[in-house]
Amino acid sequence: MATDTSIDSARLLREQYKDGSNLSARIRLHQRFSTNRYGQMRWMFDRIQLPDNARVLEVGCGTGLLWRGRPQVPGGWRVILTDMSDGMLRETRGSLAQLGHSFSYMQTDAQAIPFRDESFDAVIANHMLYHVPDIPRALGEVRRVLKPSGVCYAATMGLANMKEMDELAARFFSIPRMTESTARFGLESGEAYMRGAFSEVKLERYPDSLVITEAAPLMDYICSMRVRTRVSDEQIAALRTHVENEIAKHGEIRMTKDSGLFIARR
Repeated sequence: MATDTSIDSARLLREQYKDGSNLSARIRLHQRFSTNRYGQMRWMFDRIQLPDNARVLEVGCGTGLLWRGRPQVPGGWRVILTDMSDGMLRETRGSLAQLGHSFSYMQTDAQAIPFRDESFDAVIANHMLYHVPDIPRALGEVRRVLKPSGVCYAATMGLANMKEMDELAARFFSIPRMTESTARFGLESGEAYMRGAFSEVKLERYPDSLVITEAAPLMDYICSMRVRTRVSDEQIAALRTHVENEIAKHGEIRMTKDSGLFIARR
């Protein structure tokens, strides 16, 4: 039986990702102020090595960030993008419409993938497994739908990721963490889950950091998470004043980034 806490968490997650607006605010911060200008999505896409006629499934595709600006998507790839949120899928369909690649879309749960066994060359889980209630079940489903030669690409973050954000959350909001709950499936904890489902697992890390020189984008990021954290207007105002003062004094706010990609085979 589901507990009150799990029901509330699921409700907040649905509210948080009912469309792409909150996620987009976070993406914009990284796009503008990341020091590694190569780009994590480009770096990740480089590692997806598949045949020209591959069948590819992305679970929890969000706003389709991985595929934006990717004219090199092989024309023979059959790509199916799925997400729990119908609002996300609508926005993704719109944002990818001009790419010239024929994507398919489906609203579905990663814990119950509605495709037959051994039907995909690759399954991508891009920064989403920490949201899944039953991670082993989801990875079992991923393994089931992969061909014997198939590959799972699962991106996530480490516990040090944006640790400075958590320090601000503890100071101004009296909550321990503002950033994603990577303790559930992160660079430190994810390997055990991956090895529970796959025989071969490799982790590659993406080096990066944030140097933020404007207060507004950082505050947009923080406010995008208010549904989950339930902070007050007064707390937000106090943090905004602090951020503006820090940037005025030092010219920037630096934040740690710690992310990477598990590459796994059956």
